[in-house]
Amino acid sequence: MELKPPLVIASGVGGMGEYLQLIDSKYIGAYTLKTITLFPKQGNPPPRLFATQNYLINNIGLENIGIDAFVENLLSDKYAEVFDRTKVIFSLGGDSPDEYKAVAEKIAPHERYFEAIEVNFSCPNVKEGGLNILSDLSSFKDVLSCIRKTLKGFLIAKVGIEGAIVEKIAQIVEDHGWNGITLINTVRGLEIVEDRIIKGGLSGPLLKPIALRAVYEVKNKTHKLYVIGSGGIMCEKDVDDFFKVGANAISLGTVVYKNPMIVERIAEHIWRCYR
Repeated sequence: MELKPPLVIASGVGGMGEYLQLIDSKYIGAYTLKTITLFPKQGNPPPRLFATQNYLINNIGLENIGIDAFVENLLSDKYAEVFDRTKVIFSLGGDSPDEYKAVAEKIAPHERYFEAIEVNFSCPNVKEGGLNILSDLSSFKDVLSCIRKTLKGFLIAKVGIEGAIVEKIAQIVEDHGWNGITLINTVRGLEIVEDRIIKGGLSGPLLKPIALRAVYEVKNKTHKLYVIGSGGIMCEKDVDDFFKVGANAISLGTVVYKNPMIVERIAEHIWRCYR
């Protein structure tokens, strides 16, 4: 996978391409759509977000229209503007091994539309799914094998740090013929606001040291994986740090909520320093 610049808009934050109304597409290498599951999800009830200067807790819960409606929209060119403007990464999720496999089978005839397919193996703001699969290595290996047989293109595993040692997971991903890995997803967090408990995935600046360590360990463990660094990237120095520990590309998430214009500034920094 060749991205120019090596900058990706993360799944979730980017929705279905809405931020392309605010960001000039020449500044991004690829745009990851929100995660699509086998069945539609309404997401979690509010409150869904809690933000501070240092972190964001997201409890959206993978709200999406489901794979059948997504494919229908895809074939009717509903997302044509997104594909016309940039490379697109499809994000695939599930609540069980069978659901992961089923979504892969349904998207397989349409792989040609996408630069890559990212499989979301870790989402702390849903009750089931990725965390369970990562903690059951037998099921995880089976899903990796089945999806690799089903999908022929560039496959990326998106994983967190919970459920298993991340470098061990990365080695398994590489051994099963996958091409890349996104490090890391959010981690489980909790905040209490006026006696209300808000649980969800924690992202933002506080996540950066954890994500940097994950990228560093994986790059020292594996040999071929294309590593997308993600977690707490808010400025040019953060980008430099991720490249120093071996990231092949970087993914922007929470910072896009805060200031979409930062994407252009970071892209210009990458062009200036990493040509």
